[in-house]
Amino acid sequence: MKKSVSRLFSVMMAFFVLSSFSAGSALGAGAESKAKKEDQGITFYLVRHGETLFNVQKRMQGFSDAPLTEEGIKVAENLGRGLKNIPFVAAYSSTSERASDTADAVLEGRDLKLIKDKRLREINFGDLEGAYQADIMKDKNVASFQKLDYTSVHGENMQGVFERAKASLDQIVEANKTKGGNVLVVSHGITILDLVMGLDPKAWDMSKGGLPNSSVTTIQWKDGKYTVQKVGDQSYAENGQNKLTFYFVRHGETLFNVQKRMQGLSDAPLTEEGIKVAEDLARGLHDIPFSAAYSSSSGRAVGTADTILEGRNMILKTDKRLRELNFGDLEGAYQADIMKDKNVASFQKLDYTSVNGENMDQVFARTKAAVDQIIADNQESKKNIIVVSHGITILDLVMGLDPKAWDMSKGGLPNSSVTIVEWENGKFTVGKVGDTSYVEKGKALSH
Repeated sequence: MKKSVSRLFSVMMAFFVLSSFSAGSALGAGAESKAKKEDQGITFYLVRHGETLFNVQKRMQGFSDAPLTEEGIKVAENLGRGLKNIPFVAAYSSTSERASDTADAVLEGRDLKLIKDKRLREINFGDLEGAYQADIMKDKNVASFQKLDYTSVHGENMQGVFERAKASLDQIVEANKTKGGNVLVVSHGITILDLVMGLDPKAWDMSKGGLPNSSVTTIQWKDGKYTVQKVGDQSYAENGQNKLTFYFVRHGETLFNVQKRMQGLSDAPLTEEGIKVAEDLARGLHDIPFSAAYSSSSGRAVGTADTILEGRNMILKTDKRLRELNFGDLEGAYQADIMKDKNVASFQKLDYTSVNGENMDQVFARTKAAVDQIIADNQESKKNIIVVSHGITILDLVMGLDPKAWDMSKGGLPNSSVTIVEWENGKFTVGKVGDTSYVEKGKALSH
């Protein structure tokens, strides 16, 4: 099976580093000066830049540069949030724009000047800059390329990269050692790994391949000695995900549902079947960890939510803005009877303002306001939120966010169905709508 060239490079680098950098390690040790009493420890947070266009296209990207992709920017912003509680005394980056742009995203909101250093750039691939990784396998110098030696095509080898990157790190130490603290350094995958393996050849399992974009590698300097702590850590970016997944649940079946009465702000109890299906839904959702729970203030929604949350140590918050459409003077009327009203044309468009009720724009405005408040109370994390509401209210929100999300010819949402909406960095994405699979899963588990 043919492996990707980039992964092959990383694996070959392991052998090259282990054989060639015993001298590199000695170089690092020889360059260490005796610690002075006033010297403080420094922890380097070495960050690989975010994903770029050339990363996606699998092109050789060393001294050449390509912009961060939309995903690269998003993850870099996540990383910034994940690192928000780490106080940095200084910040450095490669002069490549992909690195400095990543650093800017991480430093957003901090009063810290970014210092750029050419020595922190990626390995120079020489004449092969911008080439597709797969194409270099056809070159006569492929054997040296596999050892990450590009001197034959006017590029660099790993020894040269280590020496310049280590010199940059040493200079950063000299500039910051009397105050100590944490220092951010945004660089590149091969450069960071080369530095790490030169300091500690056992620090990274090369079978894993290269470093992930926006990963963090920590190195401590203290008393003149560098110690590699953690390599390729993705937890900071993951913890900084500004993402909420909403599980919107329509309440269980009620007496008014069975009787086909208009049930908006008015309320009716859950039927025996409604309770049973809500219990099935609870079992189907059992493995999903919810960070917060909300419901309409209507009893049928609260009852459904209480059933789902049974056994979970959670507080249910109710919000009137999550209630069903207000049918005004027609609350409790039989659905068939409204066809006799003179305002039937507007009723068919779910506009009940003529009978002291609401229209869809009003429902959307209040529901969206409630959702925005939930986001404000729960953002800057990755969480699952359950919201128990009503059929028209949920569909109105969904269709307002994405008019193509639901085929209206299907009718309304089933009772106890689940609709998924994701919110990430200010953007909503509608997933499955009216999903009954959680109920079916719960039924299966009950047997």
